[in-house]
Amino acid sequence: MTDSVSGFMTIPVVILLALWSSFGIAAQASSPTVVGAEARQDVSRSVSIYRNDQSGLSLGRAEELYRQGHFIRPESSEQSPTNFGLTKEQVWLAFEFSTPEQISDRIFLEVGHASLDEVHFYLLEDGELVTHQQSGDLLPFTERPVSHRNHVFPLSLSADSQYQIFLSVRSEGTLTVPVTLWQGDSLWRSDQYTYAALGLYYGLLVALLIYNLFLFFSLRDVLYLTYVGFIACLAIGQAGLSGLTGHFLWPDTPWLVHLSPTGGVAAAGIFGALFVQRFLAGTPARLKLAWFMPCISVAYGLTFLTAVVGFYDVAAIAVNLLSMVFAVAALMMGGVSLWRREPGSRFFVLAWVSFLLGVLVIALHNVGVLPSNGFTANALMIGSAMEMLLLSLALADRTRELETTNRQLWENQQILEKQANHDVLTGLANRKLLQDRLAGAGARARRSGASFALVVVDLDRFKEINDTLGHSAGDDVLVSVSNKLKALPRSSDTVARIGGDEFVLLLEGVQKGQGLSRLIANLSRIGDMPVILENGTEVRVGLSIGVAVYPEDTSDIDRLFSLADADMYRNKQHQEAEPEGA
Repeated sequence: MTDSVSGFMTIPVVILLALWSSFGIAAQASSPTVVGAEARQDVSRSVSIYRNDQSGLSLGRAEELYRQGHFIRPESSEQSPTNFGLTKEQVWLAFEFSTPEQISDRIFLEVGHASLDEVHFYLLEDGELVTHQQSGDLLPFTERPVSHRNHVFPLSLSADSQYQIFLSVRSEGTLTVPVTLWQGDSLWRSDQYTYAALGLYYGLLVALLIYNLFLFFSLRDVLYLTYVGFIACLAIGQAGLSGLTGHFLWPDTPWLVHLSPTGGVAAAGIFGALFVQRFLAGTPARLKLAWFMPCISVAYGLTFLTAVVGFYDVAAIAVNLLSMVFAVAALMMGGVSLWRREPGSRFFVLAWVSFLLGVLVIALHNVGVLPSNGFTANALMIGSAMEMLLLSLALADRTRELETTNRQLWENQQILEKQANHDVLTGLANRKLLQDRLAGAGARARRSGASFALVVVDLDRFKEINDTLGHSAGDDVLVSVSNKLKALPRSSDTVARIGGDEFVLLLEGVQKGQGLSRLIANLSRIGDMPVILENGTEVRVGLSIGVAVYPEDTSDIDRLFSLADADMYRNKQHQEAEPEGA
């Protein structure tokens, strides 16, 4: 009975094997896809995959391995079956499909990851090679089958036929191979939205770059120039990842196109680390990490050189690891700066949170942990756009807060200077400021041959008022007299209080004669004017005046002051000697 069952079960197995051999179809691809039913078909989940870690595999050998079942059909549970992370393997993808009775004459296959190094496309009809096309960023852009930022191959298909596609892909960077079939103009219609988003991104970058470049020219702060370098290099790195360097910048220079994704990001890291170090000012030093960001910058520089000399795969791994460490460290330092309420720290922390999330997503995508989709593939672009916008706001916030701080410092300095150079009670210049003004007047007079007068004024009955009516009354008298003295000379002249009840007037461009006599007469009238105290009491003080003129009386500045002071005391003694009311 057992033998009968075994013999019975052998029959369908033999039939299946015969069918397998006659059609040459692997078990995992036994249900071919029909192409032409939809304008856009994502076939990444329909491919079979073979990873070759040895020397290059020929198409003939790949077909043989495919027929033998060595190509593996991904599990349906796999989120991104064609994302292979950072690998130097040659990856083969195979895909079988049929065409309906009516089919468009414009069908394209797109491999939607621009920075792949080598992409070979083979189209077979009934086992015979129909076309072999090549793309990749190691190939001049002008030699691509279709002028597109991604790797696009035109398909010439017949109706009601069976086809096979083989793709051979290599890359020293991230190897992800999203495969899509497009009919008619559907690819170009989809590109309109893609290029609109890219235009918005690069428009933002260019605007921020120009704005901060002008700020550098205006403020001469190297911080802004460092930020400009960061933006420019990151833009090149993103352009390399997006396939725009080959399309627009260096279509005939494949090695630059190949270098731009990893090299651009590494160069951006050099400037980014220096920017963080300078922006956070004292925070790294307080954390005893003043050495850290310069070391990160040097590490990025070595990574850039590694990519330039040809070890691109090593540089690709290093730039992913460095970016993670850099973003986490910058976020940590920014958090400390925020806790200390440093200028611009709020936007700085938000910026690096955005960038860290973008780096984290793209790094996990690059090593194959996260699936490949529109968000994960462009996470760095999204995160960097948010980061650069927020960093620009952080710079503006920092500048605004520093300007406020500087203005407060300037105001405090003005107050201190005024206190150092002016009398607290009357607001007049003090002895220090008078000496400075006197030295300046002497220098100007020597150059031009002009003259100036020094007038010393002393209150006659101030001590009596101060002793009998109190210090408050004395202060009222001093303030009243000083206000009247300030109103007499020109704005270019100086009125100073150099002692308890002694004032000095420095009058430039004045000679002995009618003008000076008129001023002395006006001063005498001030002394005769009554002073009304706060309590309503009326007092009169009287003024004793002494004058000396440079250079008529002397060309020695120190002696000039002594002559004016002596003249004042002679006049005071003369007034005291006269009978009151004479």
